[in-house]
Amino acid sequence: MATYYELAVVIPVFNEEKNVGELLKDWQATLQAIPVSYRFIIINDGSTDNSLPILQSIAGQIPQLEIHTQANAGHGPAILAGYHLALYAEWIFQIDSDHQHDPAVFATLWKNRHEFDFLLGERIQKNASLPRKWVSYSSALMVRLLYGNRVKDVNSPYRLMRRALLKPAMAGIPPGSFAPNILLTAWFVFFKVKIFTTPLGNRTEGFQRPSKMNFYFLRGCFQSIFQTILFRFRL
Repeated sequence: MATYYELAVVIPVFNEEKNVGELLKDWQATLQAIPVSYRFIIINDGSTDNSLPILQSIAGQIPQLEIHTQANAGHGPAILAGYHLALYAEWIFQIDSDHQHDPAVFATLWKNRHEFDFLLGERIQKNASLPRKWVSYSSALMVRLLYGNRVKDVNSPYRLMRRALLKPAMAGIPPGSFAPNILLTAWFVFFKVKIFTTPLGNRTEGFQRPSKMNFYFLRGCFQSIFQTILFRFRL
């Protein structure tokens, strides 16, 4: 592996056998069209379906694919693990493996990167249950009250970040954080980095799985609230 790439794309994966193959092929085409030197950093978070065999079979077709497997730790810790592995790239981009969002929007983020440090696709419509939408609203409200009012979609999984700022931003984030992207957004807002946002639509093709409330997510929400408050007093 080369020691430098312009872009590292971090993708946490847990039981996404229906989406991960198409996701990687679509994003490979998107990034080749820009063009940009890049790597996909896959964090296989203990998948129990066929996600890992699918990834391994695709690796021969996508030389930029880098697969890391860990015991199941949760979405947030998987993202953080990917970010730490991605710090060899000048820019780090994170997406989720459910392939819900339009890859074409990335070109807008990439085009504006020279003038900004944190570039975000803000979801127009979230494929989520009403309780999950209320949780998202509450997270945004907390960031607005504690850190500042510059970003609406504080937990968007479609974010491009400059390495020089992502590295210090992660310094105070515990490895087991339930929603590290909320804390990163809070850090960028608090320190008034240059932020760019653009609307992000959903894909209409493929398998779409709505986000639903469950006990794991509910417990994580309370953990995230506590961590967001505590993070503020550490800055």
